Amino acid sequence: MRAGFRYGISALALALAAACAGQDKAPAASQGVNQRIVVAGKVLRYTAEAATLDLTDAQGVVRGHVFYVAYRVPGQAKRPVTFLWNGGPGANSTLLHFEAFGPKRLEGGALVDNAETLLGGSDLVFVDPVGTGFSRPATAEDGQRFYSTLGDLASVTDFVQAWTKRHAAAGTPLYLIGESYGVWRAAGVAEALEKRGQPVAGVVLISGGIPVGPVLPKELTTALKLPGRAAAAQIHGRLPASLAAGTPQATADATGTWAEQTYAPALAHLGDLNAQQKAALAQDVARHMGVDAGLVDRTTLTVSSRQFLNNLLPGRRLDTFDMRISTPTGQGEGAEPGGPVMVRYLRETLGFRTDLPYLGLEKDTDPTAKAVGEQWDYNSGDTSPAAFAAAIAAARAGEGPPGSEPWIRRAMEMDKNLRVFAAAGLYDSLNSCAANEILKTRLQPGLSARLSVNCYGGGHMMYRDAEARVRLSADLARFMAPRP
Repeated sequence: MRAGFRYGISALALALAAACAGQDKAPAASQGVNQRIVVAGKVLRYTAEAATLDLTDAQGVVRGHVFYVAYRVPGQAKRPVTFLWNGGPGANSTLLHFEAFGPKRLEGGALVDNAETLLGGSDLVFVDPVGTGFSRPATAEDGQRFYSTLGDLASVTDFVQAWTKRHAAAGTPLYLIGESYGVWRAAGVAEALEKRGQPVAGVVLISGGIPVGPVLPKELTTALKLPGRAAAAQIHGRLPASLAAGTPQATADATGTWAEQTYAPALAHLGDLNAQQKAALAQDVARHMGVDAGLVDRTTLTVSSRQFLNNLLPGRRLDTFDMRISTPTGQGEGAEPGGPVMVRYLRETLGFRTDLPYLGLEKDTDPTAKAVGEQWDYNSGDTSPAAFAAAIAAARAGEGPPGSEPWIRRAMEMDKNLRVFAAAGLYDSLNSCAANEILKTRLQPGLSARLSVNCYGGGHMMYRDAEARVRLSADLARFMAPRP
């Protein structure tokens, strides 16, 4: 069978459900809409196409339909093409599409020309993996082929290859951009493409870590959660004045030094500490994140992400994705804005005709349908019962999904020209700028030299800050520019 469809749901599935399958009517692809935008002072004319691409198995049977929006500038031979997706798993691509890099950006409830679009240097293809947006498995049973780490990687790899075969010239530079869980997808697809003989020029990993394997010891990654927390505590006026080193970034840097040189070594040798030393360290840990010392677990000398978010401010909870934001305790985090505007653009402006709801922005017509993320099978890496139990415990503590495989390391080892750009937001509770920066210093020189690590003054979606968005776009334009 083709690599895209060899993976099913294992006994270790974190939850079970199925996204809406089937189509009321076959969707009609847009014929390509001519548009224009001014980028860097120059008029850029491009076509926008909304369409689906079918994924088939080895027998030619259609198993899934992948929706995408492609922006292409005509008349330029071998112009780079960049594939972009968000994460979840189970999220559509609207965040990167309409808030970060597409030619249209959501602002004030309307779509406006996006000066920070990446279209100036590369064609763009925004991809909704199966079970998100307008993408669907062919049948409900086919959903099991896609809703797992390995099945997802294989299917998106098939999509990239099929799209480039139809629309791009041989030798076209290829870039992959993934955000959050989409980082795993970008890294894994890069490795799969390299194995299939299709070189990848560059991979951009946004707010999802750097999948190179266990380079940093667990104690160090735990300790390096403190810098971001210290910066957030300073923003909220909860950090002791003696620890505030000026700007929040400067405070994070100073806290990172303490975490690396003092806290991490102590965590690595907890058994050697007496009760008095543990009590003193607990006080120091609490001070560096602006919380009461009683919140520090006296056995592990740590504070989980969930505990920190729930307890820094009395009666309020910090936002998971941006710790500068807080809401009253018990109130959920806000929904994504602008859904009707984005869907109207896809259906009316781009002319994609379908009776299907756009999952993630429109309610499913089947009230029993559940989100893809609720049934995702993390079937890569260690799938033993012990590892599964540890993953559940970590998820409940707000620490994110189970560990990834070293996909991007393996891809870089196969292709000495492959470069990687990693980005994180200082105030993101799920990621650590400090950990990314130290990881780079501990990689082999041949890998480290091809890895660019960047920290931005924002959250998980750092591009929601205008200053961070401008800087991120400029950094990526340089990263993707033709090399001499």
